[in-house]
Amino acid sequence: MRRLLDRAMAASANGIIITDSRLPDNPIVYVNPAFEKISRYGAEEVRGRNCRFLQGGDRGQPQIEELRAAIREERDCRIVLRNYRKDGTLFWNELYVSPVHDKNGRLTNFVGVQNDITERKRVEEALSESEERFRATFEYAAVGVAQVATDGQLLRVNRKLCEILGYTEEDLLQKNFREVNHPEDLEEGLSWVRRVLEGDVRTYSIEKRYIRKDGSEVWTNLTVSLVQEASGEPKYFIALIEDISQRKRTEEERDLLLVREQLARAEAVEARRRLDLLARSGSILSASLDYEATLEGITRLVVPDLADWCLVDVLEEDGYIHQLASAHAEEEKKSLLKDLKEYRRFGEDDAGSTAEVLRTGKSVLVSEIQQSLLSEGADEEHLKILRELGAYSILCVPLLARAKTLGAITLVSSNPGRRYDEEDFALAENLAYRCALAMDNARLHRERTNIARAFQRSLLPPHLPEIPGVEVGAEYLPLGEETEVGGDFYDLIDTDYDSWVCAIGDVRGKGAEAAAVTALARYTIRAVVLDRDTPSEILGVLNEAMLRQLPSDRFCTVACARLEPQDDSPGVGLTISRAGHPPPLLLHGDGSIEEIGCPGKALGVFPDAELTDARLRLMDGDTLVLYTDGITEARSPDGSFFGEERLRSLLRSCAGLGAPAIAERLQNGVLEFQEGYPHDDLAVLVLRVTG
Repeated sequence: MRRLLDRAMAASANGIIITDSRLPDNPIVYVNPAFEKISRYGAEEVRGRNCRFLQGGDRGQPQIEELRAAIREERDCRIVLRNYRKDGTLFWNELYVSPVHDKNGRLTNFVGVQNDITERKRVEEALSESEERFRATFEYAAVGVAQVATDGQLLRVNRKLCEILGYTEEDLLQKNFREVNHPEDLEEGLSWVRRVLEGDVRTYSIEKRYIRKDGSEVWTNLTVSLVQEASGEPKYFIALIEDISQRKRTEEERDLLLVREQLARAEAVEARRRLDLLARSGSILSASLDYEATLEGITRLVVPDLADWCLVDVLEEDGYIHQLASAHAEEEKKSLLKDLKEYRRFGEDDAGSTAEVLRTGKSVLVSEIQQSLLSEGADEEHLKILRELGAYSILCVPLLARAKTLGAITLVSSNPGRRYDEEDFALAENLAYRCALAMDNARLHRERTNIARAFQRSLLPPHLPEIPGVEVGAEYLPLGEETEVGGDFYDLIDTDYDSWVCAIGDVRGKGAEAAAVTALARYTIRAVVLDRDTPSEILGVLNEAMLRQLPSDRFCTVACARLEPQDDSPGVGLTISRAGHPPPLLLHGDGSIEEIGCPGKALGVFPDAELTDARLRLMDGDTLVLYTDGITEARSPDGSFFGEERLRSLLRSCAGLGAPAIAERLQNGVLEFQEGYPHDDLAVLVLRVTG
């Protein structure tokens, strides 16, 4: 019998475990082959171990506590546990445990019968999951779901659909789907339903509107699929309804933002274009003080960016108004602007925006010109030119500076698609303001230049007197701005006593203060040449005048000479004195050069300038060269000085030339050395004895 029982246990498909409860920890004493197959443990590996090793680390299962209680109470127990094979894989174990007692009723063993229900469990879970998924999908879907009969009657609805449409479940189940459709979208929806029922399509998705219970509309994305009987006959529809109202609002807001962004970008581009135009105008206006050329450049700048054609009219200081500059976007029409000039009038009673602006000093903006107005005050030929030029919008702004109207800029659009607005108005006024300032500054500069030139001329002899037997040449080049007066001077004075006094000087500084010293020096010398015989006496009087009349920081250097060509001796008598000035050079006919004159101190600094006279005779062919330090201290671009040696070398090359030619060669040589950029005033006075 025992052998038969063993064979039955060994042949059993269920795993069988026997433990010995009399031993510590209730160890396994027997497992059958089915257990080994299920757990993949060998009998020798598990014998002597408690069954809990099959649980792995999964000890928190509620059924384990039920098993422990059954063992303590020595009773039967049926549970399902998660157990783990030798390779760590999970299997579901349906376990039946039964206690075994001896004939005296004492517990000796537990018998456990295992059944691997893993596959069954998987199927159960799949079925449960599928059913739960369907229930959850339908009831708790994030979109509305409806089961709809083929005639449109609602058969089943979920919570989300009720929320979307604002109805209770009971209310919706009493309705046909058509009743909640937006009237404007109903026909499209029915058309799709017919196509599905006819077999053209199996499913479709469209965006459409429904009417909520409160009467408001809701945008949805509707997806409909047909469920068929096994025979292929239509059974019902499944409809998925997603509320896309927020998306629609977002799209509308996005579209609105896109439009705004495009407008903002267009405005930014336009603003950059305007700023760029103003920046370029600044470059043009600052490039030259010739405002006529500058305004010509402005017309080319605004055409075609701001206007199709442009006119600049200037009110001259004598009251005459003339069309100074013009430009047209089309080359062939530029001649029409010149023809137009002949017909324009700017009198008090003359019509036209430019005449009005010049009279009032206020801008005129005509966004759209009535073509009938063009003929007012215009004869047939004038009107023909205007029509050929084209004028649909006009903007005329005054050139205002220091509360004076200097002229006007007229911008005209001949394109019906471009009409001037307030932004164009502001840009044009800004541009006109800049032009007016440049124009006013140019006029002021011209006026100051004329004054400076007149003042400069007054400080130089208007013409050089003729000296018997002496040829005279002179060159003068002021360094400063056109509006400044230079600090160098020269003079040649006929004393009416058969002698002539020449002087050349260099005043500290430039401008008005230097001009004052120059005037004092020149006119003092002219005033005393009749009373003082020698050059040193003349310079001494000038020194006293400067010390008495000028601040201590005003001084000058001067070389003064008296020529006496008719003293009954051969050659020309020469008496010369220097007050801190570069020594004059004497070029002999043979090309040799001699430095003459005794040094003294600069005038206007010391009470005693230590002035002395040197006397000599200039013979036929001798040339006396008086110059300022603008020659010797001239610098080349690399910083080197022109210097005395270079001056002497250049002067030797002038042997045999006339006095004017020598003076010109010296000036040109210095300018060439400086590559056309002088750093100081320059004056040269040349006296050549001709016999």
